[in-house]
Amino acid sequence: MLDGNGQVDVKQRVIKILSGCFQSGRTKVLMESRLVEDLRVDSIDLVEIVMALNDEFGIDLPESDVQSWSVVEDVYNLVRTKIAVR
Repeated sequence: MLDGNGQVDVKQRVIKILSGCFQSGRTKVLMESRLVEDLRVDSIDLVEIVMALNDEFGIDLPESDVQSWSVVEDVYNLVRTKIAVR
């Protein structure tokens, strides 16, 4: 999955990780999906998501930033920002 710049598409990787953290039967993960209301993310799911993202991208997502997540796009934006500064 490459974007127009020849780099791996971070957006698709984030969606794939989020999709893999949920039990089957949950709604499809979209950028506008609300974490709690649409995807039913709870605190345990959130820990798993953060760990998976940290492992996948070699980053360290700070708890203070994670608490502000509302939709999948928030997750993507934070991951993209952390990748850019490493």
